[in-house]
Amino acid sequence: MNLKEIKDIIEIIEGTDISEIEIERSGERLVIKRNLNGLADKIGVPDKSMTTNDAVEDRELVAVVSPLVGSFYRSASPDSPPFVEVGSEVRKGDVICIIESMKLNNEIEVEFDGIVVSVLIENGQPVEYGQSLFLLEPL
Repeated sequence: MNLKEIKDIIEIIEGTDISEIEIERSGERLVIKRNLNGLADKIGVPDKSMTTNDAVEDRELVAVVSPLVGSFYRSASPDSPPFVEVGSEVRKGDVICIIESMKLNNEIEVEFDGIVVSVLIENGQPVEYGQSLFLLEPL
């Protein structure tokens, strides 16, 4: 299962009250568990080195979700480097992005230590409350 397919599945269930979904295809298994209280979603993705005959060993990824509606920005200004890149190690309290809402720039801090696995939103794109912004592997 590729990243685009995972993103599409996340987008489909974001507007619903589905709290858990499991998909198995060609020996790959994807488990998405959502906390409908507005906290981070947990996503289990099979380890990339796994083959169909290997024991299932899930890698738990956690989605950093938007706490508000607004525009997503990866850096403090157009001339600044992004706060994080794929592979960046982040610590609890680190600023990971900015959501501009009603002309106010809101710094979004990460709530746990982890490594950025994926950036799910393009810079400057609008985001909804509860929309997944990043996938992180907890440390």
